[in-house]
Amino acid sequence: MTLWTVLIPVAAGLALAALWWVGKAMLEGAREGLQEADAELAQERAERDAQAARDADARRAEVEAAALALSDADRFALNLRAPFTSLWLDIFETATHRPTAYFYQVTPPGQTPQARQEALRELAASLESGWGITDHASAMSSLAWLLGGGGHHEPYQQVRRALHGQNTAGLDRRHVTVVRQWEPEVGDVGGLAFDLARAADIAAQGVALGYLSDRQGWQVLGQCRQVAREAPFRDWAHYGRSFQAGAAFWNANPVRNRGYADAVKALLTRDDSPWRRDPWPPPGQPLDRGLAAVGTSSEASSLN
Repeated sequence: MTLWTVLIPVAAGLALAALWWVGKAMLEGAREGLQEADAELAQERAERDAQAARDADARRAEVEAAALALSDADRFALNLRAPFTSLWLDIFETATHRPTAYFYQVTPPGQTPQARQEALRELAASLESGWGITDHASAMSSLAWLLGGGGHHEPYQQVRRALHGQNTAGLDRRHVTVVRQWEPEVGDVGGLAFDLARAADIAAQGVALGYLSDRQGWQVLGQCRQVAREAPFRDWAHYGRSFQAGAAFWNANPVRNRGYADAVKALLTRDDSPWRRDPWPPPGQPLDRGLAAVGTSSEASSLN
């Protein structure tokens, strides 16, 4: 046996041992590095979550401040337009912010002056394309039609009376189908909520766009509130179904009506819904009066 035959295995063993120790050190270093990285990621997540919670609290505080700036009566009046407001929020919503304070405001949201101007342009375009409203006169004309016996509540009820009398000859078959479908749920308020929501929406947008003065807009909202309180609505769910029935009576577009149905569902289920914050007041329960005060008989009749 030579010296080399002894040294070679020993050297190989030492080399393997060294490699093992180096590998172990590298693995431990990598493990420590991963643990540090995990800790840093966890810290970043915790900071992001904490910031998100603070942002959510700030948004809730902003919305609550907007709500508390109004009287019970004013919130109720604006809540009548909530299905349309909800649809507008879908348009105004950004990747980081849903401006739910708009439920309690007539001025559209916008985090910058440019964004607010763009929102106003969208409101103006919608009123013009949907109603032909471009100024004070056209806004008042549409409101007079909705609140002065026009709208779709009365035609809806005419079909309903014909159905009860089993005399539907000459009536629009689609209208008959809609009224028959919704009869068990809405009865004599079928279509009324759709007219009230549209009138309240036009009033609010009219103020925002300068077509109506604040006083005129809130006077209209007060009339809407009075009609709603005198009607036999049981709760917001009942009002929402009346809104959907009126929308279906007005238009057969399934996409549009699906959007209305989704808006009503969101108002009945979302935690940030104004309908959940302020339930429908029981019959006879007085509301704190505010801006939406019904005017004198002569003022009210000026819409007719």
